[in-house]
Amino acid sequence: KLQFLYLIAMQGEAAAPPKAPSTTPGTHDTEPMTSPPEDGAVWIKRAGIGLATAIVLAAVIVTVVLVLPSSSDSEPAPPAASSAPVMPSPSTTPAPSVLTPTPATPSPPGPSATPPPSVPTPTPAPPSPPGPSATPPPSPPGPSATPPPSPPGPSATPPPSVPSPTPAIPEPEEPPPPPPQPTGTNYTVQYCVADAVGGECVAAAATAALRYMAAPLDGMDCDATWDQAGSVTWADLVLPAGKALYVTVTTVAPGQSSARGFFVRPTRLTARWGRARLDGATTASFYLGGTGQFSVEFAPDSVWRDKAAALSFPALMLFVNPELAVPAEAGTVYLTKDDVASSPFDLGPGKTYVFQSDEDYDWGAAQVFKVHDDTNVYFEPGAAVRARIIQTEKKVKNVLISGYGVLENRYPPQEYDVQGLSDDGSMQAVTIYGKNIRVVGVTMLNTNTKCHAFGYCLNLNANWSPLADPDNPFEAGALQNKDPPYNYHKAHCQALHMDGTTNTDFTNCPTSHADGNRVTNVKCMTWQMGQDGLNAGKFGTVEDSFVRVIDDALKPWDSDGIYRNIVIWQLTLGWPINLGWWNWGAATDAGTVIEDIFVIHNHNWVSSKDWPETQSGQCVIGGVYGSGVAKSQYRIADVFVETACSCAVGLEISKAAYNRHLTPEGCVGSITDLEIDGMYVDEDFYEYNGGYADFISGEKEPNAGCTGDVAGEVASMTVSVSVAGRGMTKADVIVDDGTVTNLTFTDPGADPFPVPTYATYSDRAAGGSAHEIDVDGVQVASAARCVARCHDDWSCGCVVYESASSTCWKRRGCAVTEFITATGKTVHVRPE
Repeated sequence: KLQFLYLIAMQGEAAAPPKAPSTTPGTHDTEPMTSPPEDGAVWIKRAGIGLATAIVLAAVIVTVVLVLPSSSDSEPAPPAASSAPVMPSPSTTPAPSVLTPTPATPSPPGPSATPPPSVPTPTPAPPSPPGPSATPPPSPPGPSATPPPSPPGPSATPPPSVPSPTPAIPEPEEPPPPPPQPTGTNYTVQYCVADAVGGECVAAAATAALRYMAAPLDGMDCDATWDQAGSVTWADLVLPAGKALYVTVTTVAPGQSSARGFFVRPTRLTARWGRARLDGATTASFYLGGTGQFSVEFAPDSVWRDKAAALSFPALMLFVNPELAVPAEAGTVYLTKDDVASSPFDLGPGKTYVFQSDEDYDWGAAQVFKVHDDTNVYFEPGAAVRARIIQTEKKVKNVLISGYGVLENRYPPQEYDVQGLSDDGSMQAVTIYGKNIRVVGVTMLNTNTKCHAFGYCLNLNANWSPLADPDNPFEAGALQNKDPPYNYHKAHCQALHMDGTTNTDFTNCPTSHADGNRVTNVKCMTWQMGQDGLNAGKFGTVEDSFVRVIDDALKPWDSDGIYRNIVIWQLTLGWPINLGWWNWGAATDAGTVIEDIFVIHNHNWVSSKDWPETQSGQCVIGGVYGSGVAKSQYRIADVFVETACSCAVGLEISKAAYNRHLTPEGCVGSITDLEIDGMYVDEDFYEYNGGYADFISGEKEPNAGCTGDVAGEVASMTVSVSVAGRGMTKADVIVDDGTVTNLTFTDPGADPFPVPTYATYSDRAAGGSAHEIDVDGVQVASAARCVARCHDDWSCGCVVYESASSTCWKRRGCAVTEFITATGKTVHVRPE
């Protein structure tokens, strides 16, 4: 945790050229690129949209193919190889006709009290469903060997119903490595809306608008990345209530193939929606039956124990969002780039602002917006804004920031430590003090190209920072490796000022969940340490969201918080759930609930040997607690860890924590009644370079007079964790018995997401035409764990388990009639 030490030393500016304007007004950046974008830049790639409708009248077939062209703000390039959504006509006669896109409704030239004719809806009008082609696209499968028709769109004559969501999986070939592709063209995604999983499409198929972000820094040149590289492609899709999406994904990412596995994570959520239909090794079609954040992976599960592969992986995320209300208040201000003539720029009070999808909001330098009371800020779908939205000089109320657009913390400030603008407490993408602050749907990024560029995604009522005061500057170094006494800095909603004196001003501070801050359906992605995830403060709620960060993902550091239904992709440093460092000013810190957390990947095994400097690794839950505030009655329930991770619990209380705020006597708070009620780790822990373990310890040498709540003890803690099907016991954990009392371990019992019953065939192996997903067997704890491996993988049809060696092999194309005799082995066949 060196980020703040670097912050002052690294004062140089990292300049990057602004995005060139689009060559066609009113359109998005849509073509594949022939050269890489700015490092870490966010680009929109909308592939051409195919429309084919086949009408069968007697023996006459009429096929019309319509392709909507696209434009780009870079030089056009040919479509990515194997681009599935471009669906050719079955005819070899003339090329399809081309329609000119309908121009977008022009936006007003500047702020206006009169809104334009209509505010764009969260989803574009989709094209009609695909028709017949020489190579049919994947379709919702039926039980027959012959693929059924593609998912149909609305028709006067209803097409045949789709009887089953269970696919008949074609045999994928192991493809040769594809040639290098232009940056940002790794995937194409098509989707349509169906009445239910397995049902017909009720709306026409559409091609998703994809965004792309590469690692903004060379990991070998910036130690703050801990070697993290790779890229993320993503799409924001909208799912109407009560419906499902049918999705087709094609990858041309180098080395990707479903031949060794295909996953849509979190697997516990997606497994209930059937299996994928595989068309060769690089195209898959599947249903998504609910909203959420899903990682689509054409890769074996072994990738996540391979440092080079895991850290360079080209990710694809599908963000399936609920429908969102679009503001249409009289007097709405439709912002243009030219309207924003200063930094900071005030938003409100009492106004509604819209960031538009066809506007270039890149000012080529750090841009800050300051929000005030009763203000709405809406991002149209596709809007991308390189700026920060903050308010740390006062406490505000009733702020809504919403929409399926992007807020990108891109540029370092021209001048650091300007209070309320570029000080440590104000450097987040969104950081606001106050009550009833709501953030909904927005994707928040930190792509700063300056090494050691600090800045969380979102911090609401951060309990380690004061109100910004130009006459009394705050710098986080005042709390790093520092003992009391601490200087006076004015609290916002904390009970105490930083020097320990009493705060009496609680104007615009939450008093319950009714006026607490709420964060819903947001996405947070960063690339350096010091760029942490999400914190909503006291009485705050974070739910239904996604975090992919280097450093701590969730920061539940204050009383009465709720963190629920969150997907985490932890990168090479930090805890997915961090229990606090240096929070100050609270009378108590109690009653926070963290539940239904899906850790789909956890690469912090890369740095666990080096951080923290104890026997603990960076586990799923933990931290080095250095606060003088006692923490109690936290409950963490139903945490699911899918791939390689270091350890489950790594918790230390220390008066020497690097980031700390002790009592005036130098005491550190105790942690009591912490309940970990069900963590399910699918694989045995992965010690990449060793030297760490699960670890629980209090303060071993408390100062004189540090007793009771500030004794620095861990007391009455309950741990209920399953690792690869085995319950964790005290023997699995390094425990300092002198500072840890009444520690209890219990078995969490059955996984809340049970695997259905597989048919078993004893003394058999999958022979004949079965495809080997696992060439070499994988050691597992039990037959049940072997079956669970198959159920996680949407390409798997059966597993072979050998009990004597505890070896598991995944297979595809399993035909019971072709099973062969194999003494001591059992085949478990996936239910259709």
